Amino acid sequence: MLKRIIIAMIIVMLGIVYSFAGKITEGFEDKAVLKKWEVEGDVAIVTDQKHGGKSSLYVPAGSSAVWRVSKENKFGTVTIWVYDSCVNNKESTPGKNWNGPYFGLVNEDDDKFVFTPVWRPYMKPTGYGMIWTAESQWYSPWWSRVMRSQAGWNKFTFDCSDDKTLRVIVNDEQESSGLAEKVGENLKYFNKGFVGVCFGGRDDLGDKNEKFYFDDIEINQK
Repeated sequence: MLKRIIIAMIIVMLGIVYSFAGKITEGFEDKAVLKKWEVEGDVAIVTDQKHGGKSSLYVPAGSSAVWRVSKENKFGTVTIWVYDSCVNNKESTPGKNWNGPYFGLVNEDDDKFVFTPVWRPYMKPTGYGMIWTAESQWYSPWWSRVMRSQAGWNKFTFDCSDDKTLRVIVNDEQESSGLAEKVGENLKYFNKGFVGVCFGGRDDLGDKNEKFYFDDIEINQK
């Protein structure tokens, strides 16, 4: 009888672990969580802005943070709540180009697929661009047609559910149409799934005045 009880308890425990294995969340209520992250610069958990709870993740210019939740690439979805200060949501300085803070996915090879504010002379006002970092693609953003409207929180859902899918949905309604047009050409740079999420504050023109906060991350891997 005791043996059966122990076996049943193990099965229940394994079931509990399995039920949570595919879904991981982080709301940045505990500053100790960053000890499990790869952090460079002045990354911090702060109370300046928060989407849920009392705090959020702040990644200033010149800093970066990577959270790897698996050792091998897996397919799935990631939701990130992003606070965009929209400080530089104006016409760009003539002749000046820059990419702002970024956020998105990272895979086993350390290649990234991220969203970032893109400031170009021909974009009025500035909006978000997409960047694939594989094979030196970092400095070639693709216009996503997702605009920066006003300071506040927005929900970004990265869908990388299989080797033929890579899309971003904003606030559960606006899909990046620019990505749909470009994905066929660039999917080869990010079609193996992902191991986690990445964030960075770029040092480009105007970026030091931008403030981005991140909160309520939900990662679902198959």
